[in-house]
This record gives sequence, C-alpha cells and structure tokens, in this order.
Amino acid sequence: MQKKKEQKIIFRLLRYLARLVVITLPTTLLLIVLVLCHKISWSTALGGFAFVALITGIITKIIFHEQENFITYLRNIAQGIDTEPPHFHFGLFGLFRLFESFLSVKNLWSSQTLSDATILKNLPDPLLMVDHEGYIVFSNMAAQDFFGNDLNTSLATTAFQGDIFSTAMTRILRHQTPTEWFEWSYEDPENGQPYTFQVRLERLSAPAKNGAIAVIVMHDITPFKLFKQQQSDFFANASHELKTPLSILSGFIETLQGPAKDDENAREKFLNLMAEQTERMTHLVQDLLKLSRIQMTEKTKQNNVILLPDLLQGVVEGLRLKAQNNHKILDLKLVHDLPRLMGDRNELHQVFQNLIDNAVKYGADNTSITITAQLRNGFPKTSERYFSDLRQVIAISVHNWGEPIPPQNINRLFERFYRVDSIKSRRVEGTGLGLGIAQQIIHKHDGYIHVASSATKGTTFTVYLPIDL
Repeated sequence: MQKKKEQKIIFRLLRYLARLVVITLPTTLLLIVLVLCHKISWSTALGGFAFVALITGIITKIIFHEQENFITYLRNIAQGIDTEPPHFHFGLFGLFRLFESFLSVKNLWSSQTLSDATILKNLPDPLLMVDHEGYIVFSNMAAQDFFGNDLNTSLATTAFQGDIFSTAMTRILRHQTPTEWFEWSYEDPENGQPYTFQVRLERLSAPAKNGAIAVIVMHDITPFKLFKQQQSDFFANASHELKTPLSILSGFIETLQGPAKDDENAREKFLNLMAEQTERMTHLVQDLLKLSRIQMTEKTKQNNVILLPDLLQGVVEGLRLKAQNNHKILDLKLVHDLPRLMGDRNELHQVFQNLIDNAVKYGADNTSITITAQLRNGFPKTSERYFSDLRQVIAISVHNWGEPIPPQNINRLFERFYRVDSIKSRRVEGTGLGLGIAQQIIHKHDGYIHVASSATKGTTFTVYLPIDL
C-alpha cells in the first residue's frame, strides 16, 4: 500500500514537471535566442528563467489542482456518486465559469430526471424495472396498487407467475432479444376478478441509474377482452332470439300453404300465433336498435332540463291502468322541491318505465309498488364511484313485493338477453334487453343502479343520478 502511494506521488510529480516544461518552453527558447544574440548574459537569462519558472509553477499548481478536482468530481457524477462540489477561485482562468455552466446543466439533468421519474410513477399502466439478475428495482404507483407495496427488491418471476413470463425474462436478460410481447392473465384471489394484460419486456440501451437493465410495461386489455366476449355473446343470443320466431313463422306458413290451406279455423289460429311472433320480433329489433343508438351516443351529453317529479308522475300515470289490470297499486312518493337534472328526458323516461313495468309484471298480486325519490349526499358504498365522486345525487327507488331474485342472479340481471329462470319469469314475455338498456342509459348519465332483493323486504331497484349544480 505504501509503495503504491509513493508511486502515485512520483507519477503526479513527473506529470507536474512535464506540464511545467511544456508551459515554460517558449520562454526558455526566447531566453536562449537573446543570449546567443548577445542581448543578455547567461546569468541574466538563468535568473529570468528561474523567476518565470517560479511564477509559472505557482499558477500551474493552482490551475491543474483545480482541474484535477473538477475531473474527479465529474467522474463521481458519472458513476452516480453525488459528492460535494470542489472549491474554485472565483473567475480564475475561467474554471469557475466553466463549473457554473456545468452545475446549470447538472441541475437541468436533475430536474429532467425528477420529471421523468414523476411521469413514470404516475403512469396509469403498471410499469416495473428490473436489474441484470431479474430483481425489481422500480415500480410505479399503478404496479404497487396491483401487486402490493412490497414489490421492490423481489424477483419479477414471483410477481408474474407462469412459464411464458419466465421464458421471456430469460431471453431479455441473456441478450437473446431486445423486446418480448405476450398476454398475461391473472385472477384476483380475493374476489375472483379476472384480468388480462398485454405485457411488454424491453431491454434498455444502457443501464439506468438504479441499476435497471430492462423495463416491464403492462397494458390492461381486460375491458377489450370483456367487450369482445360480450359482443360475441350478443350476436349469438340475438341470432338465437330471432331464429326462434322466424322458424315458428316459417312452420306456420308451410302449414297454411299445405295441410291447413282450406281450414278456416286453423288459418285463424295460426294467423294469431304469427301475429304474436311478429310482434315479439318487432320488440326485439326495436330494443336492439335502442341499444345500438344509446351506445353510439354514449359520449354525447344531453343538456335537457329535467324536473324529476314531473317525469315520474308521467311514467306512473301511463302505467297505472296496466297495474290495476294486474291487481297492483302504484304508490308515488315524491319530494317536489328536488333539484333539477340535466340529461336526455326520453331516455330517463324509458329507464323508469322499464323498472316500474317490470315491478308490475313480476310483483305479487294485490300488493303495492312504491316509487320514491329523495336527495342524498354521494353515491352508496356499493358503487364503484363511491370514493371518486361525492356530489349530491337523487336516489329513485322502485320497490315491489313478489318472488325474490336469487343472490347469484342479481349480478347478471343487466346482461343482455339474460332472464331469471323462475316460473313467474317464464310466464312473462320479454326480450331480456330492458335492464341492459336501462343500465346503459344510467351510465351515460354518470349514474349508478343498485338491486336489493329478499323474501322479507321485497325487491328494490334504486337509480342514483348526480345533480349538475
């Protein structure tokens, strides 16, 4: 150790002397020329050289000492070591100004690095960075929300379980490929919610400051997958629903054209049945068109001023006769000073007409159907918007007594073409699209619908609509 230290001192001394010789070389040559021309004596030349060498040596010592400190500081910064900046003599040979310029650039880099880190941390998609051994060295807030806060310093393969990810990660770490794409599916163990992500692994062109050599970006495609599945189910169900009445009509037509051609009674009977099937198809096509129109205008906000008491009063009056024919009473309880709503009056009329009509069709005979509307602060805790929106809302409830909806069926009530398999449901004609259309309209109006049903409390559909202040 002592020997290395001595060698280092000797090396610095020789480098200093070499610099001194190079700097004083022009002066030395000039003194030699003056001596040869007999302008000055050798003693004068040696004295002048000694004086120049002394002054130059002092200045060189200061300049190169500060230069060495600056170089050491730059090396530390390049290695990620943030040390104290060296001291410079103000304005001496421009080194101080050079250092000030470098500090400005360094501060700019630091600010940009902090901005980039903030952007990465707040990206809506989960993002992780891994080192050369596959350990996670960075995870943004979205990744921590999904995987948990104890994600850092753990192996990426523990978060992404599965052979597909392990193979892709190995290929990235071994420099076999710069980029890997694949779909990764995950099921939440707490609620059984399935997720599907498009995952991209990409190797960085150079190691990051935190030692990361690759980045993992996850894009949630669960809604897209769900939409594709719902779209496939929708077309399959729509085809099936239309195919049944069409096949019945085709059979009736063949019968009327053949064996029952001259049978007056059979013709009358079959024509009535054909009219029923035609009406069923008409309702189905109308509901499909309504659903399509609502989806096309989902992002379009209507600014009609809606007085909810007047709207509900109109719906109830339109269904009161039907309720009486079905041995039920409509009981409307309103607070008439409710704030106004902004939206599409026709669409909201359709929502409440559907809910009250369902209560009339599925409720028990000789019972009351109660419709209430009241002001509340915020959405209910069961709503996905409970934590994000605390605006005042109007809660409109439709309650009826009758056969309760089984708990396993409540979450599927709003699926298109879905109908609860019960004796009452099988007796009532319908397309299975009404509640799906209602939910679509409510979501379009930034609202929420909740269903509660039990044998002791009856069934209640509650619509929450935010107030536009």
